Amino acid sequence: MAASAEQRLLSRAVLVVAALAAVLAAAALAMALAFDPPSLMWIGFAVLSLVVIALGLVATLAVPSMRVSPPVPALAGDPAHRLLVVADAVCSPPALADAIVRRGLDDVAVHLVVPIRVSHLHFLTDDELQERRQAEGSLARTLRLLHARGLAATGAVGDDKPLESMTDALGRFAATHVLLATPPERESYWLERELLPKAQALAAVKVEQVVVPSSLPPAQVAADV
Repeated sequence: MAASAEQRLLSRAVLVVAALAAVLAAAALAMALAFDPPSLMWIGFAVLSLVVIALGLVATLAVPSMRVSPPVPALAGDPAHRLLVVADAVCSPPALADAIVRRGLDDVAVHLVVPIRVSHLHFLTDDELQERRQAEGSLARTLRLLHARGLAATGAVGDDKPLESMTDALGRFAATHVLLATPPERESYWLERELLPKAQALAAVKVEQVVVPSSLPPAQVAADV
């Protein structure tokens, strides 16, 4: 399973602190080579370094936890059903298409958003291209299946924050329902973010969740857990 939001946030904080420490160490070395600072200057530099590192750590932990502010929702000019689906990139496309069809909404227009699913090594490897390709592949396969079943469906790849992907989509697509599709808990990191209650608080329309089988091979699931 991909690392939880807390683990990724901790990884980011460690990297920020390490980067700040490296910059400060370089500054200290430059000072030492340029001239011989008195002890009082070194004490002041140490205090300043601690303040800089603390501010960097606080900013790293605080900014991602800020509440998502949804844009003004798009308004529909007719009573037609419009279903916004926000799906984890590892949801099986055939199973996801089945789950959407089972909603049983007549003449429904579907807009599918597949957020990029960051790995637990994302902030070390920065392998965003592969993660985007995974989301694009899942989106394309699911849309083909929905079109084959006669549904009017559009889609887009979202960023790595599902809530922001949802609220951005609601600003462009006048949804009457929202469906969050996640794989089983063993393979999902969205559940650890308490995504459903947060989405329900942000959306002005009904938000539901469905668990969809994963497309990950068993060996990869076991390795990621």
